[in-house]
Amino acid sequence: MASVTLRNIVKDFNDNRVLDNVTLGIADREFLVLVGPSGCGKSTLLRILAGLEDATGGETFIDGTLVNHLPPRSREIAMVFQDYALYPHMTVAENMSFGLRLRRMPKPEIEARVREAAGILQIEKLLERTPKQLSGGQRQRVAIGRAIVRKPKVFLFDEPLSNLDAKLREEMRVEIAKLHQRLHSTIVYVTHDQVEAMTLASRIAVIQGGTLQQVGTPEQVFSRPENVFVAGFIGSPTMNFVAGTLSPEGTGLCFANDAMKVALPAGLLETPPAAPLPVILGVRPESLRPAGDGPAGRQGIPAEVDVVELLGHRKNVHLLAGGTKLLMVVDAAFSPRAGESLQVSFDAAALHFFDRTTTKRLR
Repeated sequence: MASVTLRNIVKDFNDNRVLDNVTLGIADREFLVLVGPSGCGKSTLLRILAGLEDATGGETFIDGTLVNHLPPRSREIAMVFQDYALYPHMTVAENMSFGLRLRRMPKPEIEARVREAAGILQIEKLLERTPKQLSGGQRQRVAIGRAIVRKPKVFLFDEPLSNLDAKLREEMRVEIAKLHQRLHSTIVYVTHDQVEAMTLASRIAVIQGGTLQQVGTPEQVFSRPENVFVAGFIGSPTMNFVAGTLSPEGTGLCFANDAMKVALPAGLLETPPAAPLPVILGVRPESLRPAGDGPAGRQGIPAEVDVVELLGHRKNVHLLAGGTKLLMVVDAAFSPRAGESLQVSFDAAALHFFDRTTTKRLR
């Protein structure tokens, strides 16, 4: 396998800058997920790595070799596309072996590679079928098998599960994770689904507007988001955000806006504000609780129940706290009703603070 380095990558489509000075290193055998909303530039970055797009500026290295001017077939990569890209008139075996036959590889080696990949993906019984005889999940396995037989240095996945239903996506996530463990391969995987990113990645690279917002392990990106965008994009349900002012008060701090005023302990920030500071407070829905439920030291906020959603083992409780909308995730046994008034609380250690002007995390 191989390491990958993308250095100062820029991509312009006419006057539209799609990628803006992206620099990213991917270690040998790492599973890196590029995640972000549709149109953020993540698929374009993958296509530049594959050689399917030319960068406007910057350098791409695979295993230490500059590949900017190499065609896709010379980069020792294999790409799995969103739409499978299978030849409808060929059998599964023929689809999987097509690239090897173009290289004029000996027939016995081709057959051995196809059998090996089919065994890994458990599609041995499908080798004589055509794509129209396969389910969506089976077609995706064939597309992955076509990549495996090439034994590339780097696997590239471009939103491979987006055409599958929810149950199949879950099953295929597990299969792709197993594949990485078995092949010890370098994988670069593009998705807009942050659940896929969190469950599959060794590291996550979050992209928005053509720029890298944060790169880190799933735990780092979830627990210490670098800005409001990352905090809102990573995590399901999404983080609650409340605009207000953070001020020194006594020996601690005070967060306040028109709807609430909450006293907070000292030590939440490395450098506490000496004067009122406009901030955005972030708190994840699972960190909100009905007041009195949980450890001491929680702060109460008056709120009104707007909507309750039952999701099996949990409930999403939508709240109105003054003019602020909040989402609280609770155990299904808790039974609030729409219109009911209650106090909600949070552990101060679960809060995130962002500068309201720059939207960057306050340390």
